[in-house]
Amino acid sequence: MTTDDTDTRRPAGGADDGAPTARRRTLLAAVAGLVVAGVVALVLLLGDDADGGTAPAAAPSTPAEATDAGGTADPTTPTGEPSAAPAPAPAAVESAPAPVPGEGTPVSADLPPALPEVPLDAPVTVEDGLVVELSRIEAIEGTGQGPGNVSGPALRVTVRIQNTSPAPLPLDGVTVNAYHGGELTPASPLEDPSRQPLVGELPEGEAAEGVYVFSVPREAMGAVTVELAARADAPRVLFSGPVD
Repeated sequence: MTTDDTDTRRPAGGADDGAPTARRRTLLAAVAGLVVAGVVALVLLLGDDADGGTAPAAAPSTPAEATDAGGTADPTTPTGEPSAAPAPAPAAVESAPAPVPGEGTPVSADLPPALPEVPLDAPVTVEDGLVVELSRIEAIEGTGQGPGNVSGPALRVTVRIQNTSPAPLPLDGVTVNAYHGGELTPASPLEDPSRQPLVGELPEGEAAEGVYVFSVPREAMGAVTVELAARADAPRVLFSGPVD
């Protein structure tokens, strides 16, 4: 064997020995990538299970949104202010019947003082030349007409006023009231068909009569009082006594 043959001989497994190593490294890198991807997928899956699978719904930010979401607004929402309670409806009030002018007017402390009581049939002269009297007073069975009027025992009073003063007398200011019993219980005016109150004006030197009716129990007719005032500033005359 010559020297040239020895130097040119290639040892077994020369330059081709590096190819298997490179392939192993590539395979290991791919496996590692798959492992990392699997771990990441597992973490994400576990995180979704812990959160219940769905994200919480956003809370409504305004009372209007709360109303749309639940049907009614929540008075405890941060926005705020509880809705005002509706104002209570006013209670119904029944109106009292209007008083009849000249009849049943309550006695006021500002009225002139009353003159001493006189019998039911006595004429009385008051200041300014006015003469007043009850020309007739009788117990009747009254007939009520209109709201608040009840038929039953009643007192019918005929008032006569004579004007001897030098000036006409307005009759719209005449006031007639009736009472019964020792405590002067007021008698309610009755809209009986025979009622004819004084109206208009009474010229000087003339007389006029008016008829007034009041509800009075039959058992109270033994003590009645009729109060008559020819005008607001005239003294009040009290006629008292029994009625048959």
